[in-house]
Amino acid sequence: MTTLQIPRTFQEILRPHLPYADSGELADSNELANFGLDSMGIVALMGDLEDHYGIELPDDILNEATFATVGSLWRTLVVLVPHAGDEL
Repeated sequence: MTTLQIPRTFQEILRPHLPYADSGELADSNELANFGLDSMGIVALMGDLEDHYGIELPDDILNEATFATVGSLWRTLVVLVPHAGDEL
């Protein structure tokens, strides 16, 4: 799997839901659970993503693999919102 750059806008949406993340750049391989994202945080994060990107996240993406790392969540989102990849 290749490392990808995580857009700043996406990082800004994620950061409030990651209480243990430092202020540095979030990397593709950063594990969301290690930064403090829990099940309640996932629900709140999903709402913020839906509001920002104007989408409704389908139930079939609600799994551990999607919310494992910053990159896995970003890759899922890019498939659902093709123009999201333009945010770099």
